[in-house]
Amino acid sequence: MGLSRKGWQRAVNVLLWYPDNLKEYATLLDEAITRDPEHHGGTTRPLMPDPTADAAIRLASNRRADTLRAEIEAVELAMAELPPIEREVIRRRFWEIGKWQTRKPRQYDYLQDLPYSRRQMIRIVKKVIYMVAVHLGEN
Repeated sequence: MGLSRKGWQRAVNVLLWYPDNLKEYATLLDEAITRDPEHHGGTTRPLMPDPTADAAIRLASNRRADTLRAEIEAVELAMAELPPIEREVIRRRFWEIGKWQTRKPRQYDYLQDLPYSRRQMIRIVKKVIYMVAVHLGEN
């Protein structure tokens, strides 16, 4: 389970920003599909009259959309391998916004109502971070 510090930090950040990345990816998809090239200053190309093909080309050439898609898939694949109660640990640790609305993992002390000890929760979180890093290719 050797993972570099950079890979670990990237996996933690991907987990922390997963809800926001989902929203951003949905807006990117929506903009690519519903955008009218003439309305936004672009020109229509006579060689490509199909708006679906044009939207597909815009999505394929968007690097941010590719990055978001890879990060979202990594988190979803890692979460799919967990039982529901362990998913709850990850959801509460990374995706619940704390008192000051900061983007930081919640402390384990706030997760006392879950049926795991602190040590078990740390193992679950480490396992998920490692799985996300592996799916991102950080290993």
